[in-house]
Amino acid sequence: MADVWVILLAGSAMVLVGFVAAQLFDRFRFPDYFILLAIGLVLGSGVIPMGGLDPRESLETVAPFLTKIALAFILFEGGLVLHFRGMGRAWGVAAAHTFAAMALATLGMWLVAVYGLGLASTTGVILALAFCGPSATIVLSFLPRVSVADRTRFTLTVEGVVGNIVAAVFVLLLVNSPGAVTEFAAVAAYAVPLLLAVVLAWATGEAWALAVGRRGVPSFAFMTSVALAVLLYAVGEGLLDGNGGLAAFVFGLVLGHRRVLAAPANGSPSARGLQEFHRELVFLLRTFFFLYLGMRVTITGVQWPALAGAVAFTAVFFASRAPSTAALGRVWRLPALDRRILQATVGRGMTDTVLILFAIAEGVIPPAEASLVTDLLFLVILTAAFASAVLVFRAERIARRAPAPAPAPPARAEAAPPLPEPSIPADLDRALSQFLADPLVKQGEID
Repeated sequence: MADVWVILLAGSAMVLVGFVAAQLFDRFRFPDYFILLAIGLVLGSGVIPMGGLDPRESLETVAPFLTKIALAFILFEGGLVLHFRGMGRAWGVAAAHTFAAMALATLGMWLVAVYGLGLASTTGVILALAFCGPSATIVLSFLPRVSVADRTRFTLTVEGVVGNIVAAVFVLLLVNSPGAVTEFAAVAAYAVPLLLAVVLAWATGEAWALAVGRRGVPSFAFMTSVALAVLLYAVGEGLLDGNGGLAAFVFGLVLGHRRVLAAPANGSPSARGLQEFHRELVFLLRTFFFLYLGMRVTITGVQWPALAGAVAFTAVFFASRAPSTAALGRVWRLPALDRRILQATVGRGMTDTVLILFAIAEGVIPPAEASLVTDLLFLVILTAAFASAVLVFRAERIARRAPAPAPAPPARAEAAPPLPEPSIPADLDRALSQFLADPLVKQGEID
């Protein structure tokens, strides 16, 4: 085990590196995880002499603990953002696109992993589920500079949130109770603690919302809310058959719906809500896991099957979106740029990293496959992000080159009236605007 001072040194340096990377992202929109992965890759490969110190040893000491915390935070965060007020119709259309794209992506990745890379079926399922949805952080890093409709932004945000939740819930189910996936008796036995976890988390959320919503936000309510999410995760994992992730999600869902700890809509720029506070904590976890992933990969040891698999996975990400993107474009009559941006959203992020590293640590992905899977994870994140950036750039370039529409000829008396432009009802428009103004959504920290 590394000395305490080495762990403290590694931890503080990690935060400073993450801060610098975040500033570069805010200023230049250059993805911060590229910087973190590159630094981790250099440190882990031993290119820089460190006087006998091994930073991997320090990070591996805390990795199992932080993995559990990260899973609780990911699902708690998803619950905070995921609310349905005033957006029933928009949710239905966006959810149909999301689940259709995820289903095709999951099937395609499983086929590539099992028949293309020769991995075990369970490993293929975990990879397919972990990578089933795009990263909202990567998506929202380029959305501020492209002119797309609120419906498109909303759909991409829904994909990021729902993808995280689906991936986390099913991977945790596979890791904690693999029999619940295939055996009816196991399903019945698993349903009871699952229901208890939901009821406990819902009751705790309602009680906490009532307690903090009576006379304004009390001191230390944000930190206590996060502590309650972690507590529910711990109770669910230890006493309720591994349903901690679901408990954290339901607790966040209740608080997000009640909005008792949200920042005031017309408050001062310094006004903070629970989501902004939670974002600061997620920043630490993002920094750790991207550095840690980079350290687990050796520059000279990257396997060629992993590179081929990364390219194949990225192709699956792209192809799986085509049918639902085309359908969504027709239903909402989206402009060509919006359709291309939806199709270009193939990046993956932190949730995938945490879930796959968690499965490796728990032994569900066998040690014989761990090295290849780690290389594949590293390369998929880089390849998919690069592909997404190229596709977005191409979409913008095509949009700029598109000729201006010609003026319409004078209408004849017998001509049919033009079709009305698709519109959103005023209440739905307001709901979409409020959702997209959410701090976590606006800052692109849903990952």
